[in-house]
Amino acid sequence: MNKLLLFCFTITVFFSCGEDVTDEVIDGLVFPPKTPDASQPLTADVVVFYDKLEGVEIVLAGNAKDLYIVSFLRMLDGTLLEFTSTNDELPIIMNDNEGNKWDVFGFAMEGPRKGQRLELTQSLMGYWFSFATFYPGIQIYPNSGKGIYDGEIITGTNNWLVPHNEVRSGGPGKDGIPAISTPEFGSVAQSTFMEKSDFIVGISDGSNIKAYPHDVLDWHEIVNDGIGQIDYSVIYCPLTGTATAWDRNVDGKVTSFGVSGLLYNTNIVPYDRATDSNWSQLFDKAIFGKNKGEKPKTYMVLETTWQTWQKLYPDSKIMNFNTGYNRNYGNYPYGDYRDNSRLIFPVKYLDSRLHAKERVHAVIINGKARVYRFEEFTGN
Repeated sequence: MNKLLLFCFTITVFFSCGEDVTDEVIDGLVFPPKTPDASQPLTADVVVFYDKLEGVEIVLAGNAKDLYIVSFLRMLDGTLLEFTSTNDELPIIMNDNEGNKWDVFGFAMEGPRKGQRLELTQSLMGYWFSFATFYPGIQIYPNSGKGIYDGEIITGTNNWLVPHNEVRSGGPGKDGIPAISTPEFGSVAQSTFMEKSDFIVGISDGSNIKAYPHDVLDWHEIVNDGIGQIDYSVIYCPLTGTATAWDRNVDGKVTSFGVSGLLYNTNIVPYDRATDSNWSQLFDKAIFGKNKGEKPKTYMVLETTWQTWQKLYPDSKIMNFNTGYNRNYGNYPYGDYRDNSRLIFPVKYLDSRLHAKERVHAVIINGKARVYRFEEFTGN
């Protein structure tokens, strides 16, 4: 039995031996959070509102039922834009005071700014506990105050930017979880292997659109790919539920990222094959090696359900299960991990203000973070 299968078998046994898990009720919401009823149609009740973090004006848009939240800077080319929601025009979600129509990826599809893109926030979807442990002073919108560990500073040791003794082996060694570097794609119509409640990670360059199923990312964590003129790596951590896309140009050359087998605060630590530096997904920077302290160029990804995605982008390409590896992609490898508050590996800071596995949208500006709950995006 190879290391990866042994690791996944161990995790399955670990969870099956635990106590029975029942739903929890927090602030009137039932957890684990339920996926939408796949028999119901996609709604168009987009909720749009403003916020300010570290003095930066941002706009957020989303829909709780359809399970997506996106955020952008309001300032574009020196102009502070005013937005309103637009319904029944998906994937367009917002109008502005200049007569532009903006899609879910922040591209102007109509109006005088057609072809332009809103400035992106540094933001991710993921489990509450992951943002609370990486950003111990984190706020919960609108005014929950700060975390109990606010003011604590994370300092590195042994030439790492983080405490070296808190960087742990996840089980498989370096490349023990193999990244995908030759993904294959099909159309929405061909993607009959997808269930409506399955999650995907989508990316767009304004013309081309691709999606990557969690069913594949759960097993491989990194997909090295490209779209249009962009070379990027989709980096997904199944233990923190967070996804991002990093440019693959490192040290002036196009390279690829791999799975180091290490975790920091139970979050993936990728490495780049150009310099062998280790990076932190949730800190969005290299934490050890030649590129220590460097930040990657990031691209926006959209996480939502297959039900929502296929109606937003019916002509997009979907990564299929032809990966060259023998994996049971319809079977989640971490048991009931998504459905309870237990963690496999320890984290430094635990914050009980929300259920550990509640999926939230986090915006990080100047090292400060705020999370936004789906309950804020409930339409009329």
